[in-house]
Amino acid sequence: MKLVVYLLALLALAACVDTGSATNGKKIDRKVVQSNLVKEVPADVVHVDVALGGPGKITYVGNRLERSIIAPGQPTKVVHYWRVEQPPGAGWRVFAYVRGAAGTADFMNLDATDMEIGHPVESWKAGEIIVDPQDFVLRPDWKSRTATLYIGLVRTGGHDVGDRMPTTALLTNDRAVIAKIFDVDLSKAPPPPGTVHVSHANGPIAIDGMGMDQGWATATTSPEFQTAEGCPEPVGKATAKLTWDDDNLYVFVQVTDSDVFSEYKKHDDPLWKQDAVELFIDADGNRRGYVELQVNPNNATFDSWFATTRAQPGDEKWDSAMVTQVKVRGTADQAGDTDTGWDVEIAIPWATVKGRDDAMQINTPPHVGDRWRLNVVRVDTKTGSKDVSASSWNRITCGDFHALDRMLTVVFADSTGSIVPKPVAPPPPETGSGSAGSTGSAGSAGSAAMPIRRATGSAATP
Repeated sequence: MKLVVYLLALLALAACVDTGSATNGKKIDRKVVQSNLVKEVPADVVHVDVALGGPGKITYVGNRLERSIIAPGQPTKVVHYWRVEQPPGAGWRVFAYVRGAAGTADFMNLDATDMEIGHPVESWKAGEIIVDPQDFVLRPDWKSRTATLYIGLVRTGGHDVGDRMPTTALLTNDRAVIAKIFDVDLSKAPPPPGTVHVSHANGPIAIDGMGMDQGWATATTSPEFQTAEGCPEPVGKATAKLTWDDDNLYVFVQVTDSDVFSEYKKHDDPLWKQDAVELFIDADGNRRGYVELQVNPNNATFDSWFATTRAQPGDEKWDSAMVTQVKVRGTADQAGDTDTGWDVEIAIPWATVKGRDDAMQINTPPHVGDRWRLNVVRVDTKTGSKDVSASSWNRITCGDFHALDRMLTVVFADSTGSIVPKPVAPPPPETGSGSAGSTGSAGSAGSAAMPIRRATGSAATP
């Protein structure tokens, strides 16, 4: 069976070679074409210098790259350079594809470029140097650690290796020029559905309800929250951002709402009955033992620790020590007026996520590559109605906002977005006898905490 699957995969790859691409009637301005016909090859071009011939004589000169390391799902640009010694005439076209490492199924045919459409091979003239910019996005599901870009000329309508124009150089394979072998950074591949990579903050964050600090620049941003299954549509939309540092997990939620309202103003009031933002964090991901945190437009808070599941009452006497601040675009406690929305910014200390389970087997702060489970929920009620609606980052049902089985998988990343831990350098060898000259632990340098600055004013956290 494995052999059959392997053979089918090879056939599928063969079927993908040189299939060409539709231009969808795209028209290219002649000025674009003329700007890409140059007199000489720029000095910064990486030369490949592969000759193609029979009929005609063409040289693939080389290319300039936007980057040499690419990632799945990431766009990149390659600018190709062709020199025409003898035009091949009609019946030929450019082909380009990307293939992964040997033995893998990673493969992409690339679409025709603007120059291939606006200045096709049949239009090439002797003496021309053709600049051919090519943009492509590596497939999000790419698995190989390399991606080899091949390019060449093939007979129009032809798909086999024998239909390609012969090449005469070392940097070729199956009559295709090896234009570039990219390294692929798989650590920056987009996560699968239901998983997000949360980047480390690249600066301090002040909890002021604004979400404008430099530390938010690398934050992971949600799409618009999805309405809970079985719930009426909430008024307006909501989005969230997540980031972290050595001290806290940070959450910023922005809500659009023409009717912002909650009458609750005390800590541990039943905030969930009216407008609120809720967080559920199951840090060890075992679907038992998790925290629930809530904030409403009055900046009132609610926190509870569930030792097992919600089948048992939560411990509302537990204190999360989270720091929050809210900005309301309108009025928070007046029903029926016209508002535009509200924002909440939250800092959650790492000790909070363990609730009362100090023995929970997680790293605090987390290490790059650690995986947790959590969800962010927006609760909405309409004036004069007791019906509660909800939307969330990862979709839930209207009957269970906690939904431990529907939480996001959060993977902690560094400030560049990489989820691959960096190697830890070994400690320097000790010098002399005893501990003379040794001042402090090897891991203490640069680990000074970035303090949270609690915003002042009447809306401060209770």
